[in-house]
Amino acid sequence: MSSFSTTTYGKWIFSGEHTVLRGGPALVFPLFKKILDLQYNQTSAPLTVKASGENASDIEELFPGVLAKALELLNRKNEHLTGDIEFKNELPLGSGMGASSSLCVAFSRWFHYLGFLNAADIYEFARQLENIFHGESSGVDIAVVLHEKPLIFKRPNIIETLNVQNPFKLYLSHTGQKGITKECVNKVNSFIKADPESGKRVDDKMIQVTLDAIKLFSSAQADQDPKKLVTILNAGYECFKEWGLADGAVDQHISLLKSKGALAAKPTGSGGGGYVLSLWTDKIKYKFDFETIELFE
Repeated sequence: MSSFSTTTYGKWIFSGEHTVLRGGPALVFPLFKKILDLQYNQTSAPLTVKASGENASDIEELFPGVLAKALELLNRKNEHLTGDIEFKNELPLGSGMGASSSLCVAFSRWFHYLGFLNAADIYEFARQLENIFHGESSGVDIAVVLHEKPLIFKRPNIIETLNVQNPFKLYLSHTGQKGITKECVNKVNSFIKADPESGKRVDDKMIQVTLDAIKLFSSAQADQDPKKLVTILNAGYECFKEWGLADGAVDQHISLLKSKGALAAKPTGSGGGGYVLSLWTDKIKYKFDFETIELFE
């Protein structure tokens, strides 16, 4: 009996969300603290799937739809697969941590193992699979899950590794509300359609946020003064505000973080909920009733 296993990791985006769909650059990092494991044992019995870990039931529910789409993309609609698949998932869905991209990359690697997919086609296949979740996948999440390095990404396939020289005290924390990527993308598209001039202005602002962040993170000078990063994060937050993706739970969460010492914060991922990225002068000492994830330790 043959077997296959793969581990994919989460991600977090510093900047470039939404604008990346229209050709802007995005700055994205792997999140090694959150994983998705896929273990496959090939047998002659009909295919079975089970999952453990955070959001296990969601993975089991999503699997049939992702499988059907994968077979459709390869024109293998009547393929009868056999064996056992077991997922271990630590990535919450609708959080901006890359649960969908991690699942799609794991799926694509499994299909490569089965002989259905060439290695050179894994990126594009996984990106097309992710359209199920995003409506239109930019490919940025797929790229960082595959490369497992900090990346500067620009559509369709410009991928540059970022050598981080200046890490800061950055944290992720959950707003307590899911952010549905398709809905957020549609909201931004509606904003642009209703007011193209404002849409371009906000896109240009987010592009500048990314360019400034790349320069700051890659600076050879050991400059840990966070003032520049505060300005950059605040500008990114303003973009989400104008898109209408920082209301309610997001704004409340950011206000709470700032009241406890955060210097600045912005949504990460699609917005509308999910995780928030925050900057601190030192390690967080306040005991929140939600998880905080330190990004550069």
